[in-house]
Amino acid sequence: MNKTGALYFFELKKILHRRMVWIACAVTLVLCAGISLSNLLRVSYITDDGEEISGYEMMKMNREYARDLSGRAIDNILLSEMQEAEGSADKYVAVYSYVQKTTGDSKEALTADEAALYSARRNNLTRIWREQMLTEEEITYWLGKEKEIETPFIFAYADGWADVFDNIYALNFMLLLLIAVCLSNVFSMEHIRRTDQLILCTRCGRKNLYYAKILAGITFGMIFAVLLFSVSAITSILIYGSDGFHAALQVVLPLSSRPVSVGKAVMTLFVLFIIVSILYSIVTMFLSEWLKNSAAVMGVLAGGMVFTMLVDIPYWLKIPSQLYDLLPTTLLIKGQLWDGRLLSVLGKQLTNYQSAAIAYTVMSVLLAAAGGKLYQKYQVNAR
Repeated sequence: MNKTGALYFFELKKILHRRMVWIACAVTLVLCAGISLSNLLRVSYITDDGEEISGYEMMKMNREYARDLSGRAIDNILLSEMQEAEGSADKYVAVYSYVQKTTGDSKEALTADEAALYSARRNNLTRIWREQMLTEEEITYWLGKEKEIETPFIFAYADGWADVFDNIYALNFMLLLLIAVCLSNVFSMEHIRRTDQLILCTRCGRKNLYYAKILAGITFGMIFAVLLFSVSAITSILIYGSDGFHAALQVVLPLSSRPVSVGKAVMTLFVLFIIVSILYSIVTMFLSEWLKNSAAVMGVLAGGMVFTMLVDIPYWLKIPSQLYDLLPTTLLIKGQLWDGRLLSVLGKQLTNYQSAAIAYTVMSVLLAAAGGKLYQKYQVNAR
């Protein structure tokens, strides 16, 4: 095994050896599993028969009803059945909910036919595009994508994957906090304990040591990104089921114009989540070397997280708003799946996810290189 490889495993072991790391990871994974359960345990419902049941029992009942309707076109026949189901409204609650989300009007959901339903969707898409201040080129792009989406939509029960979309925002912040806690002292601890000069006395060299630390931190971030996403997704699937993976995304998010399946959208978020974990890891370690204080690193990252939770830049500030929404703490939310703003690069139109993946990769490389310069410069000056 070469020097860098040996150092890499040594640094990874150092990260995983800390008790705080295991405690933080265990708590975070428990919270991930609990997100999907919380909504089912804290509420109760009244059925059409007047019986009070728990949220979990209601979910199971609605799940069976929705599965019975899966595979049917959302057309005049299904809409008429839903609207005429006076004594058995629970059987069509999933269709009613879908029509309500599409039209944005609970009253219209009880009267809309097929033409009115898809007309309301088009009108809402136009309204969203106007609110997002899309250019003519952007609107043309999405109109082209709309032509790839087949209508009428085929109804499918996909609550398990819909729950993944709902949870990604919380998972993103959990990942950031976990990485901040576990990697904030990768470099700062050497300076605090005054062991940096001793480490440089080894024959491995500062360059090998730096990249071993960076690779170990990235590995840690990626591993726990996979764990967080997997635990959350598996919990959702165990509760709601894995149905609807191959259904059109519009069955879950009717106002999205992305011509992809539910499963492809989930996998896109998963890949982006991994890329974000790399960026978070490198940013944390860069700050660790720059600030040389783990508490300061966690303060900066937590402050940035709170800032993005509290601040929103309106669409009319087009460029600042678009750049702000490309931040990893604002990008990983369900609403970004129907954000129509594009970035033109060399004549090619990139969606927000495509732009972010490229930008995060470039930022990660630049920050890793900048951190290396800081690391070596500090050691030279310390002699």
